[in-house]
Amino acid sequence: MEGRERMSKNNKTVNQMIQEAVDAAVKGILESVELKIQRAFELGAEIGAAKGAEIGAQAAIEAAENERRRYRRARYDRQLRNTKLLLKHYRSLNSHYANAVWEEDDSKEEDSFCDIMELMNSRSYDDEVFVDSIKQSSKKTRIIMRHVNKMLEEYETMCKESRRPDDLRHWRVIKALYLSPTRTAAMEVAEAERIDKRTVYKDVDAAVQDLTMLLFGVEGIEKL
Repeated sequence: MEGRERMSKNNKTVNQMIQEAVDAAVKGILESVELKIQRAFELGAEIGAAKGAEIGAQAAIEAAENERRRYRRARYDRQLRNTKLLLKHYRSLNSHYANAVWEEDDSKEEDSFCDIMELMNSRSYDDEVFVDSIKQSSKKTRIIMRHVNKMLEEYETMCKESRRPDDLRHWRVIKALYLSPTRTAAMEVAEAERIDKRTVYKDVDAAVQDLTMLLFGVEGIEKL
């Protein structure tokens, strides 16, 4: 009896050993598969993260580019507005410039036209205050009006040398409306040029765009 039990025990032990060996082999295989699957998931996550980072970086670049374009557009619009204001108030500003008494400290002109205009744009001004703020400083007036007058001379030359007849008319229109000592109404300009009143204002817009480029340099044409 004892011999049978011992044999059975030995047999179970052998069977168990065999089963354990099989289980261990299967387990090893399964563990290897699980590790491979886990690694695949990890690799997928890494790829996904990398792809996500790439997409995120691209989105950030596009957002930054859109913001840059928005800023340039806003700056260009301010420059157009400033050019129109300088034309609209040219007679007053130029008269102030011609009759201003310069102070000794005004001899040093470290600020540029663009610097002054950018500084003024950083504050809230209505049209009249904008002009008055220029007149408050003789140095500021001199820098601005010297530059404006020089660029107007350049613009006149460009229009006269242009092969397009419209360009010369643009010059005549803004000269009659804003620059000549005697103010001329838009309707009178239209009649003199044999165009309708709407074309007069279109000519002004075209001239303002060209003058903005001259006044503000390359920044004046960086619309986007």
